[in-house]
Order: sequence, then structure tokens, then C-alpha cells
Amino acid sequence: MKKSHWIFFCFLFSFNNTFLSQVYLEIDTTNFAAFHKYESTSLSNVSFGSAGSIFRSLVFSNSHNLLSQSVFLKEEVEDLPSFDVKTPIVDTKYITGSGNEQLFSVFHSQNITPLINYSILYTKKSFDGYYLNQGTKHNFFQSNFSFTSKDKRYNAKLLYKHHRCFHYQNGGIIDDSLFTDDQYSSRNRLLLDVNLENAFSRDAFNKLGLFQEFLISSKFDSLENKATSTIGFDLSVSSQKRTYFDSLVDQFYLYNLLDTVSTRDSLTKKHLNSLVQYQILKEIDSSKTFLFTVGIDGQLYTHSNLSIDTNFYNSSGFFAINFTGENHKIGLNANYFVSGYRVGDFTISTDFFKKYNDFNLSLQAKYSSISPSYELINYSGNHGYWNNSFANQKVLFSKGSLTYKGWKLFSQFTDVENPIYFDYFGVPNQEDGYSQVIQTSLSKEFSLRAFQLNTSCFYQYQGGYTIYQLPEWVGIFDLSYSFDAFKSALQLNIGIQGMVFSEYYLMNYRPDFGVFYVSNEKKQENYLYADFYLNAKIKTVNFFFLVSHLNSGLMGYNYFSALHYPSPDRYFKLGLRWMFLN
Repeated sequence: MKKSHWIFFCFLFSFNNTFLSQVYLEIDTTNFAAFHKYESTSLSNVSFGSAGSIFRSLVFSNSHNLLSQSVFLKEEVEDLPSFDVKTPIVDTKYITGSGNEQLFSVFHSQNITPLINYSILYTKKSFDGYYLNQGTKHNFFQSNFSFTSKDKRYNAKLLYKHHRCFHYQNGGIIDDSLFTDDQYSSRNRLLLDVNLENAFSRDAFNKLGLFQEFLISSKFDSLENKATSTIGFDLSVSSQKRTYFDSLVDQFYLYNLLDTVSTRDSLTKKHLNSLVQYQILKEIDSSKTFLFTVGIDGQLYTHSNLSIDTNFYNSSGFFAINFTGENHKIGLNANYFVSGYRVGDFTISTDFFKKYNDFNLSLQAKYSSISPSYELINYSGNHGYWNNSFANQKVLFSKGSLTYKGWKLFSQFTDVENPIYFDYFGVPNQEDGYSQVIQTSLSKEFSLRAFQLNTSCFYQYQGGYTIYQLPEWVGIFDLSYSFDAFKSALQLNIGIQGMVFSEYYLMNYRPDFGVFYVSNEKKQENYLYADFYLNAKIKTVNFFFLVSHLNSGLMGYNYFSALHYPSPDRYFKLGLRWMFLN
């Protein structure tokens, strides 16, 4: 098979955030069999629907902790990196499916001159919903201009980013028994009554940024070891807003504090961010490098929430030391907030990697003290109001992995002191104690001729305050068979993938805040989600066909993503991806 090098579309969301790493790399995309996994974490998630619907992962990660400084706002998608391409590239993707699901995406990158590149990424997602008032309408747009001087002493990137996420919010179905007692999927899901027939949330995000890097010095010593020093300046402004609306016709919410007829809640944050960093990179010999980074970070932002309107600032200092050898790597990182709302917050971490013949050993440890997001302290809304006094959450995190010939043993420990979570009433609460999660997993990739089997088994122990409500056991699998047809003109990959998990208590969901909160009302029984997929490739064109939740109804109708939110029944998707190299 002839090897071709393209920009792999999924690569756009897997890069490191540092400026120096945001350069074009040649990525081999002959492995077309992953196209159906265009949402990379979908196998470990339970979702309300499709095409940008609300979801929750059953495999624990730090995202389950309320550590963000914008808990109620959507997480920002990573910045589009800089590229340097010899030929213009257009990468298009179109996906359609049940529930009138539509996804269209186009990426374009081109060098205007050998020193200037522009790149654009646009994605549109929409979905009518399997239940009443469940649809989504999302738009994502990014563009940037990258410049490098002739003498390579100056790099710059100007970027603009816009995201808009629109969710219809139905509050779940009113009577779960109409779903669980169904026979043969005889009931039209659109006929099931929902709690909120006229409610929605809208999240809007805009960002404009300029990132610059200057090469201060570059020299060689007597042994021809190279040492360079650079200084970087980053400046960005951003605005993020969440709006929630409902027209109240029942008693779905416990409180209607401002209006008993309708709700119009909003939360807006506007940020001005700046960063200055100095970096020294020294190549000790052909296989060893030493990297030292030090800098300061500043932030001004406004917080507006109905009657709450206030301003904040933060300033912090950071450093990082990394040493890389032929078969090992050691790193130390620290960050401390010297003033502002987060004064006294800090993070210190260390990591270690070592390769021993067929073994790879990786270790990491991190300890943080993090101020709660301001909306967890003060909030004003029609269905919720609070004025809390919360202490910092202190998080001890460690993980390690050992790989050997396709086997991977992984374990991580997370300990949160003073954990903050949303309690049984769906409002923020802090416990005077600890919450722990110990997660261990074993993964293996098996290959036998044209067969490929990837498996992962997770064990998750929850100690202290059990605020995460996750299954104790989670298994993920992907079995596929690849072959060529028509003298290798057509490449095919056919398989089945899925997730199986043990029972756990379903979390509840608050549409007005967009958060999950604890509940002991109902258990989700052991269950298996299985998908069938087919990937195909003809030259530069990729196709996929996916039947999600293939086993829907075969083990009954007791599959929920959250309390009163059934998981989607069986549905299909068709996808086309076409890359043009002009």
C-alpha cells in the first residue's frame, strides 16, 4: 500500500497547548479504520442523544471534580495549531443519522507564502432528538494566521474562535415505566411526556488571541551542543455566556424565586489574559535535552449573573524543568498564584518515564490547592440562589502505567480534601472530609492476521464521600476484521465495539445549571452497549456505517444515562470524509 501523508483531522484535537508544539506534522492516515470513532471518548460515555447531546463518562477522570473556574460554562475547545503545508489542504466530513442528525465539518490550510499560513476549521452539528424538546444546534469556527520570519527568530499566531452550543432541555421523561415496561419498542418515543416542553440553554464563546515568540540567542559550545533561549508573549480576550430559558407549566423545579411564569437566567464571563515566559533549551548531546521554562500569567475578568456583577484578577508565576534522555524523561512543574481571587492557589507536579527493552514505565504525581469557581460561592437564578463560604479543594493525584508487548497496566489514585459537589437538591455543597477514587485498568491489543481486538477493563473503588456515582467495573472492547477488495482499490474494516459495566446509582441532571448531581433514587443495572460498524476507503475518500446500541431491547428497556433520561435506542449513522490535496 502506498503511504500517503496528510493532516489527520482528529489530530487537530490531540496536540499540546504550548506554542512550540503547534507545528505541522506529517501524519499517516492509511489507518482509515478509526473514522467511525470521530468522537474519541464515545465508548466510555452515556449520552442523552446524539450530535453534541449532553453526556457523562462512566470512566473516572479529573473532569468529574468541580475544579474548573467556570463550572456552569462549556469547556473551551483547544486552539487550532499552527501549520506549515507545502500544498493547500481541504478536509471535509459529512455525517447523517437517525433523529435527523447532521454533522458537517471542513478544514482548510494553505501557505500564502513560505512564511505565512492560514487555517480555518468549521463544524456544524444538529439533531432533532429522539424525545420531545431534545434537539441540539451547535456551531464551531476557528481560524488563525501564522507567521515565521526569514531568519526563524520570530514566530507569531493570530487566532479567532467562536463556539455556539444550543440545547433543547426537556428535563427527562415524566414516567420512567412507560419506557422500561415497553415491549418490542412499540411506543413512539416522541409520544412520551417530558418534564419541560419549552426550555433551552445557549452557550456562546468568542476568543481573539495573539501569540508571539522571539528567539533571543542560539549558540553551540565546543562539543557542538546547541543551546537556545526564547521569550514568548501571549495576549487574548474572550467572552463566554450561558443563557437558560423555560416556560413553567408544572412543578419540575423546587423553587421559582424570581418569576413563576418563565425563567431567563444568564451567566457571563469576559476575560483578558496575558502570559510572558522565558525558555532555555539545551541539547546536551544527540540524545539528551534539557528544557527550562519560567513565566508569569495574568488575568482580568468580569462576572455577571443577574443581580451579581463583579470584577476579579489573578496573577501567578510558574516554572517547568524537563530532562529527556535516550530512554527516559523526568519533569518537574509548579504554579503559584501570588495575588487576586485565587491568591495562595498552587499546583506542583512531577513525572517520570523510562523504557526498559520491551517495558515502558510511566509515573506521575500532582498536588493542588484550588479555589472554588465564583458561581459556586454566589449565584442568583430563578430556580437557585446561594451565598456560600467554601474552602479550597486540595487534590492529591498520582498515576502509573506499565506497558509490555501490547499489554498495559494502569492505576491512578485521586484524593480530594473538602470536595465540592451538587447535592440531592442540585445545589453546591462542600464536605469537611475526603473523597477518593482508586482506578486500575488492564488493556491489551491482540492481532491475528487481519483480526484486531482492543480490550480495556477498569476497576473503580470509591472511598470517603461517594459523590461520583460510577460503576465499580467498566469494560470496553473493539473487535474488527480488515481486508482489501478489487485488487486493493477498496479497503474495508468491519467490526463490533461496546461497553459493559456493573450496576450504579444514576445521577440526576439540572437543565438550568447544566450539571449532574447525586441521587439514590434509582440504580442502573448491569448493562452492555454494543455497536456494529463498517469502514471503507477508496483512495482519498473514507466512508463509515454505524449501528449504535445494536442490542437495544434484547435485554429489556432499562438503560438510562441519568435519572429520567433514557439512553438512545438503536440508531444508525453514515459518514463521508474526503480530503483534497491541491
